[in-house]
Amino acid sequence: MTDNPRRTERVLDLTIDIDATLEEVWQALTTGEGIARWFAPYAAVTPGEGGSVSIGWDPKEMWGTPITAWEPLRHMQTASEMPSKDGRVVRLAVDYYLETHGGKVRVRLVHSGFDDSESWDGYIDGLDAGWTYFLFNLKHALERHRGVERRQFSARFRTTARDGEDHPVFGARGLRVQPSVGGLRPGDACRLSLAGVDVDATVVVRRAPRAVAFLIPAWNDALLFVEREGMKETHGLGIWLSLYGVPDTTAAPLSQGLADVQSVLSVPEG
Repeated sequence: MTDNPRRTERVLDLTIDIDATLEEVWQALTTGEGIARWFAPYAAVTPGEGGSVSIGWDPKEMWGTPITAWEPLRHMQTASEMPSKDGRVVRLAVDYYLETHGGKVRVRLVHSGFDDSESWDGYIDGLDAGWTYFLFNLKHALERHRGVERRQFSARFRTTARDGEDHPVFGARGLRVQPSVGGLRPGDACRLSLAGVDVDATVVVRRAPRAVAFLIPAWNDALLFVEREGMKETHGLGIWLSLYGVPDTTAAPLSQGLADVQSVLSVPEG
């Protein structure tokens, strides 16, 4: 995956090559079943221009977005309106472009429509971190776990961290990542702990200081993604664990481990 997304006129432009067929990639992007294997765990699609994509991390809280372009095996666009801080309404579009390239499928994602206000900068930085990871998850699901359903466990909560320090979620009260996350880059080996189990891991995505994702071979090449949602001292934090083909005896303690990290590090709303 390109590690230098193009950021022109506040446009996020990311590309990834996937060893799969056009049909497999298109299905992963444009069906509820496909989306649930790499993005939000709950998803539904009404296909075609004028249809919609609905996603959610809770089946009771689904977010729908209209489909505004639909060219099978080539291009899909979704678009929605969002208020700017100055009171204007902007139309934000997400385009997925597909083409074959060197025997693989190249997916290009373009998130556009932001106005020139600097108030969008933090939001776009968060999108950069999130989309970088989710495109990697798309590639990972299709190449490493083709045809296998995903089980995703997550924890999202308010927490605190001072600017410039390694986030407490990686420390002794959290995932106990060694060596220090501050020096880790994609491809680096490390160890972490969840549910009292120490495992080897490899960093696969890093968008410092926003996000880091780990590949964990001991859990059948699971992905663990940690995302800082905001840069103030008190902010949101998301931890997402994607498991493929892992038995309940392994999955259940890991789900509880995420809940334990949340319990230790969360602070009250407000």
